[in-house]
Amino acid sequence: MRRTEIEQQRNELIERLRQVRSINPRTNPLYRKALGLLTRTWMRTPAIRHLALLKTAMWLIDIADKYPMI
Repeated sequence: MRRTEIEQQRNELIERLRQVRSINPRTNPLYRKALGLLTRTWMRTPAIRHLALLKTAMWLIDIADKYPMI
Protein backbone atom coordinates (compact mmCIF):
# COMPACT_ATOMS: atom_id res chain seq x y z
CA MET A 1 0.00 0.00 0.00
CA ARG A 2 1.11 3.52 -0.65
CA ARG A 3 1.38 6.09 2.07
CA THR A 4 -1.50 8.13 0.66
CA GLU A 5 -3.77 5.07 0.66
CA ILE A 6 -2.84 4.30 4.26
CA GLU A 7 -3.54 7.89 5.32
CA GLN A 8 -6.87 7.88 3.48
CA GLN A 9 -8.00 4.66 5.16
CA ARG A 10 -6.85 6.02 8.52
CA ASN A 11 -8.89 9.19 8.06
CA GLU A 12 -11.96 7.19 7.04
CA LEU A 13 -11.65 4.94 10.10
CA ILE A 14 -11.20 7.90 12.45
CA GLU A 15 -14.31 9.56 11.03
CA ARG A 16 -16.28 6.32 11.39
CA LEU A 17 -15.15 5.84 14.99
CA ARG A 18 -16.08 9.40 15.90
CA GLN A 19 -19.54 8.91 14.41
CA VAL A 20 -20.03 5.71 16.40
CA ARG A 21 -19.02 7.43 19.63
CA SER A 22 -21.24 10.45 18.95
CA ILE A 23 -24.28 8.22 18.35
CA ASN A 24 -23.77 6.06 21.43
CA PRO A 25 -21.05 7.03 23.92
CA ARG A 26 -21.42 3.70 25.77
CA THR A 27 -20.26 1.57 22.86
CA ASN A 28 -17.77 -1.26 22.94
CA PRO A 29 -14.45 -0.11 24.48
CA LEU A 30 -12.60 -1.65 21.54
CA TYR A 31 -13.71 1.32 19.45
CA ARG A 32 -11.89 3.62 21.88
CA LYS A 33 -8.77 1.43 21.71
CA ALA A 34 -8.84 1.51 17.91
CA LEU A 35 -9.19 5.30 17.94
CA GLY A 36 -6.23 5.52 20.31
CA LEU A 37 -4.15 3.42 17.94
CA LEU A 38 -5.05 5.66 15.02
CA THR A 39 -4.34 8.92 16.87
CA ARG A 40 -1.96 8.81 19.84
CA THR A 41 0.00 5.69 18.99
CA TRP A 42 0.12 6.62 15.30
CA MET A 43 2.01 9.83 16.04
CA ARG A 44 4.60 8.10 18.25
CA THR A 45 5.51 5.28 15.89
CA PRO A 46 7.77 5.33 12.84
CA ALA A 47 6.09 5.48 9.44
CA ILE A 48 7.17 1.95 8.60
CA ARG A 49 4.80 0.58 11.26
CA HIS A 50 1.73 2.57 10.24
CA LEU A 51 0.36 -0.23 8.08
CA ALA A 52 0.50 -2.63 11.03
CA LEU A 53 -1.33 -0.10 13.23
CA LEU A 54 -3.97 0.38 10.56
CA LYS A 55 -4.56 -3.37 10.23
CA THR A 56 -4.71 -3.78 14.01
CA ALA A 57 -7.28 -1.00 14.31
CA MET A 58 -9.34 -2.56 11.52
CA TRP A 59 -9.22 -5.90 13.34
CA LEU A 60 -10.39 -4.31 16.60
CA ILE A 61 -13.23 -2.52 14.80
CA ASP A 62 -14.27 -5.78 13.14
CA ILE A 63 -14.47 -7.52 16.53
CA ALA A 64 -16.36 -4.59 18.06
CA ASP A 65 -18.85 -4.67 15.16
CA LYS A 66 -19.50 -8.37 15.74
CA TYR A 67 -19.90 -7.98 19.50
CA PRO A 68 -21.51 -4.58 20.24
CA MET A 69 -21.14 -4.89 24.01
CA ILE A 70 -18.64 -7.02 25.89
